[in-house]
Amino acid sequence: MLAGLSDTAPPTGPDITDADCRPRPPHPGDGHAWTYGHCWWWCGHQYTLVLWLGTVSTAGQHAPVYACRTCLAQLHHAVIDYSEALLDAPCDISGGLRVPLYVDATDSSPPPRPARHRPARHRRPRSALGRLWHHLTAGRIRPAP
Repeated sequence: MLAGLSDTAPPTGPDITDADCRPRPPHPGDGHAWTYGHCWWWCGHQYTLVLWLGTVSTAGQHAPVYACRTCLAQLHHAVIDYSEALLDAPCDISGGLRVPLYVDATDSSPPPRPARHRPARHRRPRSALGRLWHHLTAGRIRPAP
């Protein structure tokens, strides 16, 4: 045992799952400001406990966006998968920069091509977007022109 720690002391730091050391997504009762309302995401807009994620805007209009626990978990894992995919992205041939996962559609230059792909260093993706990014960074699929 490390000096200064007792075996009854609660662990400190982020809320981590035992399975893979990823932070857990927010959930009701975790101290966040959960409220009742309709979810804006994949669950079919059910009325349940939701968490405010921020504000979106389109065509000059603004609206608050809320997510239920299930949808928030999907979004949470997609964000982690994205950040891991950025770290696993191969470098391009010309400048040694990481190949981006998204490229500006108005840019007329061809997207950068990877010099080589390398095996991913992170755990398997947990989201559908994460699986797509993983295949892209591993060279299993090519981005559309």
